[in-house]
Amino acid sequence: MSDKIDLRFGSNDLRLSPREWVIALAIILAVLGLAPVVWPLVEPLRLEPDHRLPFSLGHDYYTYARLCRAAASKGKTLVVGDSVVWGHYVQTGGTLTHYLNELAGEERFANLGVDGIQPAAMLGLVEHHGGAIRNRDVILHCNLLWMSSRQADLQDTKERPFSHPTLIPQFWPRIPCYRESFGERLGIVIERRLPFHAWKKHMQIAYFRGCDLASWSIEHPYDCPVKAVTLQLPSPNEPPSPKPDARPWTQQGITKQSFDWVELKASLQWRFFRDTVALLQGRGNRVFVILGPFNEHMLTDDSRAAYAARKQAVEDWLKADGVPHFIPDPLPSALYADASHPLAEGYRLLAKQLFDNEAFVTFHRRLR
Repeated sequence: MSDKIDLRFGSNDLRLSPREWVIALAIILAVLGLAPVVWPLVEPLRLEPDHRLPFSLGHDYYTYARLCRAAASKGKTLVVGDSVVWGHYVQTGGTLTHYLNELAGEERFANLGVDGIQPAAMLGLVEHHGGAIRNRDVILHCNLLWMSSRQADLQDTKERPFSHPTLIPQFWPRIPCYRESFGERLGIVIERRLPFHAWKKHMQIAYFRGCDLASWSIEHPYDCPVKAVTLQLPSPNEPPSPKPDARPWTQQGITKQSFDWVELKASLQWRFFRDTVALLQGRGNRVFVILGPFNEHMLTDDSRAAYAARKQAVEDWLKADGVPHFIPDPLPSALYADASHPLAEGYRLLAKQLFDNEAFVTFHRRLR
């Protein structure tokens, strides 16, 4: 035969022309751009009274951003913080925001706490996923437990895991115990700016047990992935896993502790907390800070004295910067579950103390 057959594309079922490649690329980019925007129309966000981010969605920052938008759109006061705000030992009806709403006589305060969110990660959460927290009234919780040791302050030179690593600064300031590779850090920085990535992680966490589609399919070879997408998010009342022992700390066999407190001027977590205050204020928010309530009953005498010095240093900074704040006295010992988490009755008492505090009354009056 005189004619030769070109076998370069012999195994291809379909070949695209340059124009067709451009069209295909445009379709892919449209899907990537529209999916995060359109998805809220498909998956309803059913807000219950005293709603909070479900525990199993603690790393689902796409859903957190939706909660921020929903609360901000209703004109609520946004209560931001770690597991103390979230309510690690209580259900939604026993959280600080529940009792604040009860005293206010309306659903005025929104729980935007995230379990395990340390100040280093809180800054990233607000910056990259809390864009709706703007021109609002914000109550920000400060928990000095994150400064109770060099390890808690992320200054330990030994590599160790910690919560919410993708939210912390990837390059500067340097986190001594964070040893991710340059490529991984760069990838995290890029993904933060891609709404599609947050939506993809939401799908994995909410419906595929944190797995990507390929890994999930291997584990569930006979299941249809479409059927796994039930559009039903977990209840905000689901307990943490493992379920915590919701008894007073004295009944759990916990003994008094001596913490190796970090000096505030050298603390990474304190730096990130101050940066979070500045970020919130820079967005036009009116910020009120609650420090504590820390379980000082659980501290040895020397550790309690060191804590008091740091508490005073925080108060001095808040006063110097003109940040309205409230530093409650310790709650009764039996109302703590551990070093920093109150039980439901402790939250009720804390809410009452807030409504009796002059600075908070002035702040709350501005909310009316």
